[in-house]
Amino acid sequence: MPSMPGYFVGKGYQFLMLDEQFGGDEANFMRAYDAALSRIDQPLSELAEDHAKSGSGVSDELKQGDVKHFERHWLGDWWPGKRVEEVLRAGYREAITQAQKAKKPIESLWVCANENKFQVYICEGERQITVLVFTPPPKERAHEPVDTLTEDEPIVVVKEHDKDDDDVKAKFDVLVPGGKEPIIAHRLKYRPDQPDE
Repeated sequence: MPSMPGYFVGKGYQFLMLDEQFGGDEANFMRAYDAALSRIDQPLSELAEDHAKSGSGVSDELKQGDVKHFERHWLGDWWPGKRVEEVLRAGYREAITQAQKAKKPIESLWVCANENKFQVYICEGERQITVLVFTPPPKERAHEPVDTLTEDEPIVVVKEHDKDDDDVKAKFDVLVPGGKEPIIAHRLKYRPDQPDE
């Protein structure tokens, strides 16, 4: 889980796991699509649990803390009334179906914005299908202690410096000095797994 201001774009450990499952060479992701579609009607909490168990038949990339975080926050208390499980399931079913037809890998990103929407966007590009999971901010702000954000996201943000950069003590490069605030660039970070809750 990243430290989140009122906006956020990231992957975290969970979306990186999906990228690995639905990426690589064509034979790998096409098999993964078939397997995912055969399981997609299971409760998503069970699917997450399978990804934390060795011998479950799926990549065991998640930690138990990740599973608990997904169940408690994503499917539970962060977005009440937003039909999160149904939107995620339908969105990934559609993305996988499109990716199968196109024979392209899937890459996923989480976009959190200060809007009251929970949606999945699917974009077919020349080399991949990009899935954007678009959410409102969690019901409770999800700031993680800065010292727990140890892993680099594969994402760099370029933006005007603001108080959130000071709050998370982000290391940043000044690209354009001057003005009211400089334009900066910094790599986003996340915590590698969730502690058991």
